[in-house]
Amino acid sequence: MKLKSGLLWIVLLLILSSCVSYENLTIEVLKPAKFSLPANIRKIAIVSRNLKYEDDTLQHYQVKNRQLIKDNFKFNTDSVAQITCIDSLATKLMAQNRFDSILILPVNSLPVIHVKQIGPGKAEWYKGISNKTAVDALILLDMFSCFYSNQKDEYASTTLANVVTSNIWSIYDCKRHKIIDRFAQVDTLYWDGTDDNGNYNERRIPAKKEAIILASAVIGENYSKHIMPSWSMVYREIMSCSKPELKQAAMLAQKSKWEEASAIWQKYTDSKNKRDKIIALYNLALAGEMNGNIDQALELTAKAAKLSGGSIWKSENEAVRKYSAVLYRRKLEINKLDAQHELR
Repeated sequence: MKLKSGLLWIVLLLILSSCVSYENLTIEVLKPAKFSLPANIRKIAIVSRNLKYEDDTLQHYQVKNRQLIKDNFKFNTDSVAQITCIDSLATKLMAQNRFDSILILPVNSLPVIHVKQIGPGKAEWYKGISNKTAVDALILLDMFSCFYSNQKDEYASTTLANVVTSNIWSIYDCKRHKIIDRFAQVDTLYWDGTDDNGNYNERRIPAKKEAIILASAVIGENYSKHIMPSWSMVYREIMSCSKPELKQAAMLAQKSKWEEASAIWQKYTDSKNKRDKIIALYNLALAGEMNGNIDQALELTAKAAKLSGGSIWKSENEAVRKYSAVLYRRKLEINKLDAQHELR
């Protein structure tokens, strides 16, 4: 008799735990800048220092089918890449309405210098550029390097391409006469010839010049995110189950009909069914985040975490605590965004 009771209890646990499901939700959030520019910096100049490593000698080469080959038609890769990168950065900065003026010095205004290491220049050099441009700060592209590869996939019989980029940036405060930030990044951009539906077309694989232009624009945009707030795609999960009304609420939430979905979840906050109550509290927290009320969302996840404690609701408890951690991080980001807004 005890054995049968134990088996029934296990079956019941399995039924209860298997009912909950999760629906993916993609949203856009504003992320704070990694580095906050001082509020008194209103006029900037973007300058390429035109530095190159001494061993960076592959400007006119590329990898094709795993072999290093020389370009048939030479073009100034570095110049094209830097111009595109700086223009992309300037476009993003101008859209923020943060600066009174943005001056771009021509890339060829400074000679190319080959060095063993990329480091700060002499104080007189920075002061000279500062006096010439009469700005509050210099955004310096110290070094930009890129390399293109194009090769056949032996197994899929398709062509793949990539551009490896390496770049170093620094910011010089013209009033304080010092470097206030330095940022280095190595990244790779890939092309596999497929569209959003997974259909392959070799014509989607860019040639070297086109690929470098595309990659350079991305690098300029990415650096703008280092010094200015930017929008980013993030992912959340809606908790649901097979109960028709809760399933309907999840569908409404996926269509951004949060008010209608919340009206359904609110009814279940007093439910005697513990699982339904956990689902309701979790999703109401999610709705709170969508409405910009992080503190309310944290209160609701705290209630859901307490309610889902124990072995029966272990998976739900893990989901609640995971989302609670996301909310805490988001609250820190919002506080940082508010501080950066006050500096503007």
